[in-house]
Amino acid sequence: MSEQSVRLALRGLGKRYPNGVLANDGIDLHLARGEIHALIGENGAGKSTLVKMLYGLEQPTAGAILLDGCAVGFKSPAEAIRAGIGLVPQHVQLVPSFSVARNVVLGAEPARGGWLRHRAAARTVEDLAQRYGLAADPAALAGSLSLGQQQRVEILKALYRGADLLLLDEAGAVLSPDEADALYRALRKLADAGLSVLLITHKILDVLDVADRYTVLRRGRVVASGRSREADAAGLAAHIVGRALPPTVDAAPSAAPSTVLLRARGLVRVTGSAECLDNVDLDVAGGEILGIAGVEGNGQALLARVLAGMGQVALVPEDRLHDGVAPTLSIADNAIATSYRSPPLSRRGWLQRPAIDAATRAMLSEYGVVARGPEQPIGELSGGNMQKIVLARALASRPRVLVACQPTRGVDIGAAQFLRTRLLALRDSGAAIVLVSADLDEILALSSRVAVMHRGAIVGHFRAAGLAPRTLAGYMTGALRQPQAAARIDSLFVAPVEDTR
Repeated sequence: MSEQSVRLALRGLGKRYPNGVLANDGIDLHLARGEIHALIGENGAGKSTLVKMLYGLEQPTAGAILLDGCAVGFKSPAEAIRAGIGLVPQHVQLVPSFSVARNVVLGAEPARGGWLRHRAAARTVEDLAQRYGLAADPAALAGSLSLGQQQRVEILKALYRGADLLLLDEAGAVLSPDEADALYRALRKLADAGLSVLLITHKILDVLDVADRYTVLRRGRVVASGRSREADAAGLAAHIVGRALPPTVDAAPSAAPSTVLLRARGLVRVTGSAECLDNVDLDVAGGEILGIAGVEGNGQALLARVLAGMGQVALVPEDRLHDGVAPTLSIADNAIATSYRSPPLSRRGWLQRPAIDAATRAMLSEYGVVARGPEQPIGELSGGNMQKIVLARALASRPRVLVACQPTRGVDIGAAQFLRTRLLALRDSGAAIVLVSADLDEILALSSRVAVMHRGAIVGHFRAAGLAPRTLAGYMTGALRQPQAAARIDSLFVAPVEDTR
């Protein structure tokens, strides 16, 4: 790689926090113009800290950041933006009541005489969306969009501000397979136009199928790097976790499903959008997992919230940051949020801090959470470590019914395998589980049955055994539909039909 082609170079970059934690240690990395470079590693490996330094949210304590061969030091995101760096965060940061166009131009509005030029903003956003294949309706309210659609708006925000170096933090974690494919085609189009993309990811397939080159971080250090076409999944997994992963757990249930523990009939919720419920019927028996598939925003998340409100049902919410945790409170306070009234955590109405501290430390150890301790604000954790706490809290009560919405989103490969094993163990204990996931491989690996939702209705219901992700594509888009489809145990299982049109 010639020096003229290098857009970003890190030389011995390090970050040690005042408490002594060494988050990044001597990182070397080069990102060329027109390149997609994957940065991959476990939760807590140092990926987020590195991104914060590149975007001016943190300052290095060692080493250097070079743009086009010149050393830079950003004291704020504004300085990074002026240098052509754009960040697409893992958790979207849009104003829900604003339109797509207004969100994109917010803070850099086209104005005349102090007034926002709404039509000019809409035209600019529409042009950007068409140029880079990032479909977005400039007039739509951000709060009405699915998470995948909101993420595209975040990318448009960065492009509108002139970014030619994009930092994408877990870009594919919130997308359906089709949305992810569209995003990665758009990223390739950006790269072909000469932009540089640093793709922070947990997914090995992102390295193999999307990136040109990769760098693996473990415990804050670079442990491997190279060309993606020369890598393989097993080798990358071993680099990421520091050991060869055991074989994938067998998801076959230990016994046939028993009594129906969760039954819903004729669920209707009218919202005026695809995020509605249209006469939904479903059953889930003890000892089985019902997978709910569909393009995000077609009622799955709403169904999860409705089911969780039916009674003694534990919930792992889709949006952990806004619905799963209180970011400013400690890990301990979040860990006991649903169980603080029970002994030994409380006695005669008083919280027992030693017991809470001990229970939280046990949870951190059992789930491999990288944290300073129970007193650390949970909002300071990486997304994956935060998710471990949310799932651990839900499973701690040993619920008879669990609704798990995107339970392994943003979690690294080793932790995802661990968390899936916990879900299977809960199932084998006799619990009934509803699994909502954008990861079709996850749904097919864990579920006994799969129901597909489109525009709030169940449009297909299958046995999971032998089902392939592409078989579901026609149902997910609404091109195919089983007559009178329902996810009842006694309903007819129609053989999968391939959409050959």
